[in-house]
Amino acid sequence: MTAQRCTCGFTEANADDETIVDHLLRVFTPDDDKGADGQVHLEGNRELACLCGFRAGTTGELDSHFLEMFFPADRVDPGGVEHKVIA
Repeated sequence: MTAQRCTCGFTEANADDETIVDHLLRVFTPDDDKGADGQVHLEGNRELACLCGFRAGTTGELDSHFLEMFFPADRVDPGGVEHKVIA
């Protein structure tokens, strides 16, 4: 499997168990965990559940939910750096 990369220079192969999804969530999740909808989106006490009430069947679904809530359309972080997954 090919390691995924980000346009900012992040590469899965050079990271200690950090995936591209982990990278994007680290970059775009605000300190208050509030998504574009104004709700807090954070993994809750129940497995595969978000505090907003979303329930996932897999960790991938939960990650996708968080990316949907935090990933801006322009893919630019607060420092002005673009983050886009490239093969």
